[in-house]
Amino acid sequence: MSGAFARPDTLVGRTVGRYRLVEKIGAGGMGSVYRAVHIEIEDLVVAVKLLLPGLIDDEALRRRFKDEAAICARLSERSSHIVQIRDYGILADLDLPYFTMEYLQGRSLQHLMHKVVAPVQQGLAIARQICLGLQVAHSMGVVHRDLKPSNIVLVPDPQLGEKVKLLDFGIARLVRDAQRGPLTQGYLGTPQYSSPEQLRGLEIDTRADIYSLGMILYELFSGVCPFAVEEQNFETWYVLHTEGEPSPMAAANPRQPVPIAIEQLVLHCLAKKPADRPAGVSEILARLELVMGHLPPAPPAAAIPPPTVTLSAEQVAHLEKQLATQVGPIAPTLVRRALGSSHTPGELVEQLAAQLPATQREQFSRMVLAGLTMQTSAAPAPVVREGTVPPVPRLDPRFVERCGHELSRLVGPIAAFLLQSALKETPPTPAVLVERLAALVGDQVKAEQLRRKLL
Repeated sequence: MSGAFARPDTLVGRTVGRYRLVEKIGAGGMGSVYRAVHIEIEDLVVAVKLLLPGLIDDEALRRRFKDEAAICARLSERSSHIVQIRDYGILADLDLPYFTMEYLQGRSLQHLMHKVVAPVQQGLAIARQICLGLQVAHSMGVVHRDLKPSNIVLVPDPQLGEKVKLLDFGIARLVRDAQRGPLTQGYLGTPQYSSPEQLRGLEIDTRADIYSLGMILYELFSGVCPFAVEEQNFETWYVLHTEGEPSPMAAANPRQPVPIAIEQLVLHCLAKKPADRPAGVSEILARLELVMGHLPPAPPAAAIPPPTVTLSAEQVAHLEKQLATQVGPIAPTLVRRALGSSHTPGELVEQLAAQLPATQREQFSRMVLAGLTMQTSAAPAPVVREGTVPPVPRLDPRFVERCGHELSRLVGPIAAFLLQSALKETPPTPAVLVERLAALVGDQVKAEQLRRKLL
């Protein structure tokens, strides 16, 4: 471990106001956040955010830090979906500004989206609450400017199941401040979720947050980014947001059907020109609630089949390595998410290939399948001990070849991997092999076509 990480945090254990800092739980470009307990009532827990010591001489950043506390304090009085601020002060001996806020015991929306694709009903409930918090901010003339999944926390709630909390108004600005100059001078924000006008450093208004909301909702409902991203850097995101067109949700993730009304709303939010987006969050809320009113009741949890794809550590490493050559360091996250929501190997490879430009998907699928098939075929044969029933005789190679041929006509290049997966268990009879392949296809119509062709 490097010295930078091994060095103890000198602020842990310090008393800030009426609270003692217990542990560091987060950090950003402007401040660090600590869990803290009251010096007399240990059950009273808060979060304390302090300006980074290296920034205390920057008056503009000190003012922005104080503005964050003031903005959140005003907004949280009007909405339970904005983090609550409890106090503000300065740690005298270090001249270090701080504010205390409610301690949120939950998970970020980013954490949720990296694990699974939310069912439509859950996604709508989350989207509605984000809009309720954002609506209050906009009604009070506040533009967040850094709306993204990591700044949205889901906390357990007895009525809602999970309540949305919006955080980190560190670069938020009041619209009325634009009267004294452009609201954005230069770029501030997170490129992946920023609007075209924000990336260009132009004057912005509440419609910049609506674009960021569209990026979040696209990923929340489809499980993938609306753009095929080759490199994670400012230049790439600038080009995509200013010139690129988001993929239709059905094309981006065919395995995650999204109601057309949701897709239309999300793409409306992602319009390049602010004037072409919804006029305000109230319009988005009305359209979301209209969709919610027409959805059938959510199926019971038991009716949703759990993911069934199992890969060895070597196969997972192979997938991550192949995907990393195309998308960079985000590859392990994408692989984990795909493994968490795929029910067949075909779904897994399709989800990963969907992250790439259309021209690269077939080549990527072939490379991945070649590696996985090689690892599968290299697995040691099962040992047959004396006294056990011998395995079923090998299948006719001509029948296996025919299976592969018919399967490839239905599912494409992934057929080779599906065939190897079906063969790696106890050698089957022809009928059993066909049933295994039909189950792996993951599509009832194609499965029945395969049975008719082979049996």
